[in-house]
Amino acid sequence: MLAVCGLWACAAGADDWKVPNWCPIVSEEGAVEEWVGKTWCGHVQGMCVSSNAIYFSFHNQIVKTDWFGRLQKRVLVDRHNGDICCWKGRLYTGVWLKPKKDSGEKYCGCIRVYDAETLELVKERKLADWHHGTDGITCLDGVIYMCMGRYAPDKLGYKNWYGKFDAETLESIGEPFIVDHGEESNCGSQNMTTDGRYIYSSYYVISEQARTPNLMVYDTDFNVIAKYTYGFNNGMDFVPGGKDGAVRFAFCCTPNWMHSREQPPLRVQGVVTFAELKDGRFSDLTKYGWSAKPIDR
Repeated sequence: MLAVCGLWACAAGADDWKVPNWCPIVSEEGAVEEWVGKTWCGHVQGMCVSSNAIYFSFHNQIVKTDWFGRLQKRVLVDRHNGDICCWKGRLYTGVWLKPKKDSGEKYCGCIRVYDAETLELVKERKLADWHHGTDGITCLDGVIYMCMGRYAPDKLGYKNWYGKFDAETLESIGEPFIVDHGEESNCGSQNMTTDGRYIYSSYYVISEQARTPNLMVYDTDFNVIAKYTYGFNNGMDFVPGGKDGAVRFAFCCTPNWMHSREQPPLRVQGVVTFAELKDGRFSDLTKYGWSAKPIDR
């Protein structure tokens, strides 16, 4: 397996960061009343970080917290919100607009852009002819890269559709294309991020016991550069603070998401943990698990 040395790229610049303590961060987010009157906001679909904020993308809302996990802003969104990324003070989300019951609507992909400070919707582009689903999203050199769903005949998710879009206009750059990463996975790419050179894309595994690679590293032509196995997460991004050729990730999960629909009173939270990738190996910078609690900073 190839080792990849990441190149940290952030609009704020590494000097503007206060590198966090590498301890679990838990968002203090409660569920909201949405979706046919049920108190449910689903699990974390994606996350991204800036020098002063963490952004969580839930099914039907975007949550902004500080680096203590304290809620700063929240905005409700329409239907299956997907992954989220930050570029030049804006947040980009990949959205899958599933038809509302008895509406006669068709499945539709969508890119939404929000102001990272206010969480106000800036613009959106609906992909009316796209019904495979949209999820993982990242931005590199002014180009939005987005997973546009699993290749339909491939039930195990070896192949996925991807698209490229101009980050300013949201216009398509070429036609959607198919990528075969060669590993069993569920659904399409759930999360994407970039270190300024390579694109990292994570997938749901078929079985955690199988330990199949679920984090792929691509170049901008989507050639597979490396494959890794790490956790079962719903969000990821890079965090500055790596050393000696290592890169550091923030990973996010929702411990109770399997039960949130059946148990509406249950609080829905995002748990952020950290890991370091060096010499082709991941090491936990926190004691990764389901028992993480808010920390006093």
